[in-house]
Amino acid sequence: MTEPLAPPVRPPLAELDPELTWSDVAGTRVGVTSAGMYGRPRDDVTVLVAPGTAAALTTRSSAASAPCRWTRARVPGPCDAVVINAGNSNAATGPEGEAAVQRTAEAAARVLGTTPEAVLVCSTGVIGVPLPLDRLLPGVERAAGSLDADATRAAHAILTTDLVPKQAGARAGGLSVAGFAKGSGMIHPNMGTMLAFVATDAQVEAADLQKLLGEIADRTFNCVTVDGDTSTSDTLIVQATGKGLDARPGMPGRAELASALEAVCRELSRMIARDGEGAEHLLHVLIQGTESDAIAREAARAVCVSPLVKTAVYGRDPNWGRVVGALGKAGVAGLDVLDLDFAGVPVLRAGRPLDFDEAAASAALAQPEVTIHARLPGPGLGEAWGCDLTPGYVSINADYRS
Repeated sequence: MTEPLAPPVRPPLAELDPELTWSDVAGTRVGVTSAGMYGRPRDDVTVLVAPGTAAALTTRSSAASAPCRWTRARVPGPCDAVVINAGNSNAATGPEGEAAVQRTAEAAARVLGTTPEAVLVCSTGVIGVPLPLDRLLPGVERAAGSLDADATRAAHAILTTDLVPKQAGARAGGLSVAGFAKGSGMIHPNMGTMLAFVATDAQVEAADLQKLLGEIADRTFNCVTVDGDTSTSDTLIVQATGKGLDARPGMPGRAELASALEAVCRELSRMIARDGEGAEHLLHVLIQGTESDAIAREAARAVCVSPLVKTAVYGRDPNWGRVVGALGKAGVAGLDVLDLDFAGVPVLRAGRPLDFDEAAASAALAQPEVTIHARLPGPGLGEAWGCDLTPGYVSINADYRS
């Protein structure tokens, strides 16, 4: 009997702490309110206060929203607060959208006693609809003036089509990192994520935090895909309050910051993939043996985003040839010696098909998390997370504005 492929050995990350949230990080405060952005009562405006430094990544889409452009022009650098609204993405809204971001930052800054330049802005929701400032700005002022909420309430307030809030935290060497995120559809990030907000008490310079964040995002959020569509609003922001360990390069806290930040980003990435619109399974694709880690990551995401692979997982059909097809489409070299496990079941070794129990393989595809593991002889290692493609995805998106 052929043994399944052994998982690769990697340096351990910081252990997750399920009790640690964004608002537990020293130096943070949260305000949340309803501004009526959805035309009904629900929290939809959040203000995150964490004076210190910030780094951020935003969408590479040429249709980037006005808030994304505002934020990317101000990071890395000093930051006092982040304002988030759900229900309207303020994308494809022309000069009026740019002016709306300015007024949003000004409204928060007036209440917080800071400058608009120290306020980052994020929006999520429908594209191409003018932002209702008559409702939003009073909501921003209320949220900024009552910083008595917690991260759990904020994690709910930023949701759109998500089914569940997403939070993660980790401690390493006395240093804390915690965050929350949203994202369920229109997910194929090419930067960081849909919307994700992370806080740490580390002492770290903004430029160094920006470099570290980019490296970690490439191994986490940029390895997520739900439907192959990149959002106009993708934003990942990390705020560092400087209340804890010195995490500058060469200092004792540097390794702890890197480990905890990657642990949090990895967990939030998995949560986003698991909550894909209509999803029933989390899909984890692991690729070993390409020429480089970057090639392996792109190959893994190519398998995750394949409609044929995604529908096979949904239908519990161990049609592993679809994985080979996706790797070939991605231009992966050396597939004539490929080893492949489908849902933990060995199906291919050295390019030769194996006899396997189809019923057992189909049963393995019923698990909440399905892993596809492909191995070649080279040094590259990469992974990606996605989900199956179900009738629920079509229904959600067909009725999105209804």
